[in-house]
Amino acid sequence: MEDVDDATVARSLDEIDLAVLHALQIDARAPWARIAAVIGVDAATVVRHWSALRADGLAWLTAWPTPQRWSATTDLGVALLDSRTPADALAAVVRRPWVLSVDETSAGFLALLATSAGLARLGDRARELADDGARVLRMDVAASIVAEDSTWRLAVLSNAQQRSLRAGAPSEAVGSRPIAATTLAEIAAALDEDPRMPAATLALRLGVSEATARRHLERATAAGLLRFGCDLAMPAAGFRRGVVLWGRSEDPEGAAVRAARLPEVHRAGILVGAAPLFVCLRSRSLTSLPAVERAWGGDVEISDRWAVLRGMKRNGHVLDAEGRSVARVAPSW
Repeated sequence: MEDVDDATVARSLDEIDLAVLHALQIDARAPWARIAAVIGVDAATVVRHWSALRADGLAWLTAWPTPQRWSATTDLGVALLDSRTPADALAAVVRRPWVLSVDETSAGFLALLATSAGLARLGDRARELADDGARVLRMDVAASIVAEDSTWRLAVLSNAQQRSLRAGAPSEAVGSRPIAATTLAEIAAALDEDPRMPAATLALRLGVSEATARRHLERATAAGLLRFGCDLAMPAAGFRRGVVLWGRSEDPEGAAVRAARLPEVHRAGILVGAAPLFVCLRSRSLTSLPAVERAWGGDVEISDRWAVLRGMKRNGHVLDAEGRSVARVAPSW
């Protein structure tokens, strides 16, 4: 993807843009004709809008592990880097494939680190950030991930439209049969390159028939092992404010689940620490924060609040000042 000039302001998304993006968040592999029928335009219009969004770095498709896979296979660290970290050191951090996301916050730079090789390796990676020139002030290890970026949705399509899109999704019965771990890894690797890869192309990659490839993919998605979606430049959709909340509750599991249900929340998890609840939210205005906290529940004690000044990297995509994807570092952990 060509670089986008940071000095330019991203255009605002129109109604069709937002409808297409919401549809792709629900089913990133839905046929263009089905998306067109749901939002009330022709397929050529859908393709034209999507092509422009992608070319401008305003939206991109995602193939991302579900919370079930995170909990089963991956250790995640939430690291706070010193706000005085030099620009060249930050650039080196962003280039790390196991640094999934980086946000500049009012407390410093918040980086999400991942590894599938155990907690000792997570500690090694925190030290590697120091080798890059970044001072790690603290790191909390995730006990569980309840919600991550691919679960967040725009509120554009009606309930009826959303049901129409979900009608073509694999049934639970399809996903009830197990899928081999090696097959799952091959599917994930292939679709990481192109989440809309046709079943025929996927079959060639896997060395199986098209019907078998389609069946494997349906089982993986229906079983909650793979999630495909669509991410976007949040400022272009009006979401220019973000907040990180830290809190505690006598029932952290229940509080984390409630947080994940709030429309503003795009990340929620339970960490090993004094304030185990970790929640990230996005909104159009910071004036909505008290209402969001009240909606979370009276049993939650908020211990700290950080404002997000800008996103620098999200799930492998390097972002410019307007939240557009200007490059991609393929995640590997």
